[in-house]
Parts: sequence; C-alpha cells; structure tokens
Amino acid sequence: MGDDEIRAAFFMLFLYIFLPLLLLGGTWLTQHMIVRSRRKYLSEQEEYFRGKICMTNLKQFPGGNCFAPVLVTGAAVIANNYFISFVSGFRNLFGGEMKGYSGMCSDVRRLALVRMLQEAEKAGADAVCNIRFETSTINSEGKKSGGVELVAYGTAFRRSHS
Repeated sequence: MGDDEIRAAFFMLFLYIFLPLLLLGGTWLTQHMIVRSRRKYLSEQEEYFRGKICMTNLKQFPGGNCFAPVLVTGAAVIANNYFISFVSGFRNLFGGEMKGYSGMCSDVRRLALVRMLQEAEKAGADAVCNIRFETSTINSEGKKSGGVELVAYGTAFRRSHS
C-alpha cells in the first residue's frame, strides 16, 4: 500500500465518518446553547409576571368587576429542527416519547404566553381571563420545511377602577 493510497483512505475516513460526527456534535452544542438561553429568558419573564398579572382559562374572572377589557394575543413560530428530526427518527424505530419535540412545544407555548402577558401589561391590565391556545402549520409549498405557529389569546382587563 503506497502513501497515496493511505492518504486517500484517511481522506475518505475523514469525509465519511469524522466530518459528519463533527457537524452533528456542533449542531447539538449550538442547539443546546440556544435552548438553554431561551429557557433562561422564559423563566425570567415568567418570574416577572408572577403575581403581577392574574391569569385563568375561565370565561370570567372570579370575584369582581372588569374594567377596560381588551383582546390580547401572543404568537410564536417554531421552525422544523432538523437535528431533533434526525434524533427523533431513531425514536420512531423503537417507540416512546419524543422528548426533543415535547421540550420544543413546551418552550413555544411558554413564549406565546409571555408575549400575550407583555401585551396585557402594555394595555394596563392586571388580569387575563379566557386564555386559549391555537396552532397552525406553516408549510413551505408542500416541502418538509416550514414550522408551527402557536397563538395564545385572552381578554385582558383591570380588576379595579383606576
């Protein structure tokens, strides 16, 4: 075996094994950092609104009048994540919960709710009732790319006349 054949074998090994593993690892690390940053932001925002704006999914807020009601919405769109799709493909073989998708859906739900609360705060509200969630699929002309939009909406109002 000559030097050229050894170099060619190492090149093929790098090209077909090490490079894909390096890209997969880099993708995982980047995704991990993005998710961690998003969850920190969501925790900070949820803590900010805790006790500041009361929320319920009831059609009317219990025990009181409501002043200056206004519809508030918060929307968030998540794109298909090819890394999670790749990993979940293996989960499809064996069955079980797709934790990557579960976490992503939970994050987008929390983000839409936080955006709705931010809009309620801008309207001067201290309560939101009749909170609902709606989803819709966004396809890119029949291709697999696209995403899912989640909208949180409710009726924001002040509980006291001020």
